[in-house]
Amino acid sequence: MTNRNVEQALRTALEHAAPNNVESVLLRCDDRKGNVIPMTNQNHEKNNRKPLRLAALAAAACLVLAIGGGSIYYNQSQTAASIVSLDVNPSIELVLNRRERVLRATPLNEDAAAVLHGMDLKGSTLDVAVNALMGSLLKNGYVDELANSILITVEDDNATRAAQLESQLTETVNAVMTSSSINGAILSQTVNQNQDLQAKADEYGISLGKAQLIQQLVDQNPTLTFESLAGQTVNDLNLLLSSQATALSAVTSTGRASDGGYIGTEVAKNAALAHAGLTADQVTVSKVDFDMEDGRMVYEVEFWAGNVEYEYDVDATTGEIVKNRTERYTTAAGQAASIDEAAARAAALNAFGLSESQAEGIRVIPSYDDGRFVYKVKFWTGSTEYFCEVDGAGQIVKSEKEEHSSSGAAAASGTDVGLEAAKTAALKHAGLSADQVTGLTAKLDWDDGQRVYEVEFWQGSTEYEYEINADGTVRQYESEAHAAPTAISANTGSSGTGSSAASGDIGEDGAKAAALKHAGLTEDQVQNLYIERDWDDGRVEYEVKFLSGSTQYEYEIDGATGSVQKGENKTLASGTSFISADQALANALSHAGLDQSAIRELEMDSDLDDSTPHYSIDFKSGNLEYEYEISATDGAILKFEKDN
Repeated sequence: MTNRNVEQALRTALEHAAPNNVESVLLRCDDRKGNVIPMTNQNHEKNNRKPLRLAALAAAACLVLAIGGGSIYYNQSQTAASIVSLDVNPSIELVLNRRERVLRATPLNEDAAAVLHGMDLKGSTLDVAVNALMGSLLKNGYVDELANSILITVEDDNATRAAQLESQLTETVNAVMTSSSINGAILSQTVNQNQDLQAKADEYGISLGKAQLIQQLVDQNPTLTFESLAGQTVNDLNLLLSSQATALSAVTSTGRASDGGYIGTEVAKNAALAHAGLTADQVTVSKVDFDMEDGRMVYEVEFWAGNVEYEYDVDATTGEIVKNRTERYTTAAGQAASIDEAAARAAALNAFGLSESQAEGIRVIPSYDDGRFVYKVKFWTGSTEYFCEVDGAGQIVKSEKEEHSSSGAAAASGTDVGLEAAKTAALKHAGLSADQVTGLTAKLDWDDGQRVYEVEFWQGSTEYEYEINADGTVRQYESEAHAAPTAISANTGSSGTGSSAASGDIGEDGAKAAALKHAGLTEDQVQNLYIERDWDDGRVEYEVKFLSGSTQYEYEIDGATGSVQKGENKTLASGTSFISADQALANALSHAGLDQSAIRELEMDSDLDDSTPHYSIDFKSGNLEYEYEISATDGAILKFEKDN
């Protein structure tokens, strides 16, 4: 009996016994070689794809069945070894055997079905299949000089073979596009099976590879969402990647994504200027980049005119103004912003005698410091971390560098799992899931010369702190059970609002009463009343501050007993009038464009006896952290920083 006869007999038998499980049986047979395999029925997954995910492969070599009293070996040419996907907007998945012949071609969305219409790629070589698919993509207008990007993804348990396939596919696709006079932009990657990402891929009708690419974009750009990007073409995703300087792990990029289908940066900039009633010679443009707003591509345009900052989102196809915002600063610091981000980056690199090709992870953050506009520039070379503040005229205000160990640098460049994986590792170690915890945060740091992630979260009244190595292993951890569930609110500032006391906790009202009694004052005799609940050495403590006339009072009150742990007062300059803490917070939120309900982990403090009296306000919203210093005399923004 020939192999073809064996295959047909096997498939016929399986279709009668377990019609939805042919592929799954074939994939398990290598481990069971020489034995009779019990064929139990299983429910088939969505799109008939999951049984073939390589995480479930047993690298089957042959299947032994008793047919007509003899043993029949199923040819390993039917064994799935690799999964290759091509994404443009059509998403197509090819399952290959070890000889790189197609076992199955699957359209993952409607566009892909149109591309595959009339094709029978089963049994063809990978090269033939890819050429046929590229021809159909070109013929149907999915790839052309206006949309020239394609994503190639390889999933294979054999890393060497996966890398070879990735290289081979890139060459093949590039050759086809070149022959069609298209300068292609190719993104390529290898992936491992991920159940969460696979579920998202199935939900949105895309490949696992495109899902992984989108997830990395979302992780690094908190204003983006997976849902808004899933339906975008790979060319749009590629434009976002390059425009926002997103650094993706394990993704190789060749060529440049075409923006020919959009109006262009100059037209977008002019549309924003016209809306603002300004001309190019009246402004300093700091940014014109691609972004995504409400599911459509926009140009994000930012510029200064005098001490006013303008921010616009301009529809990348029509030039329509989608969103605009202006912010007027009390100082004329914006007038000094005569350089853009690129010039600030060049100035910072030049300060250290480095070229852009020598630096990695370059970030430029427009900011305010002591009432003047500055760019904060951060980057790495090897194991050295650099920081510069560049003012609006291009002068270096501050520069620092810190040497870290070479082993840390190796982790950074080779085996760095990233923030999300660090969170996952900490939660797994704690035996918890993300929906069981609150206040989950992670940040990159260095410890004893090693690159680590600090992960913190709460579960009920228990606080967890982890250090995760760059390779994803747990470096150290600790957990602390606090007395009251309200410990979750620790470090959250409150400005004169009361709260009910938990068991063994006097509450904010009790702390306020204790401080006022000690000062010999009543509440109607004070202003700028500020209360913060915190933990210190395992006990609840309240920090209470207020003003009375020209005297500032500061107290630390024991949260269980109401006793005064520390109290002091300072006489401020006479005749000085201060805005309230509530007004300072309102000014910060207005500048950030946020409502108080949208923020968390609010921390406020006042320094009214400083040479520049001010309020310090820190909070988080989404994946962004905001830091403000607000003048206590006129409410002006003295210092502002927003960072991931």
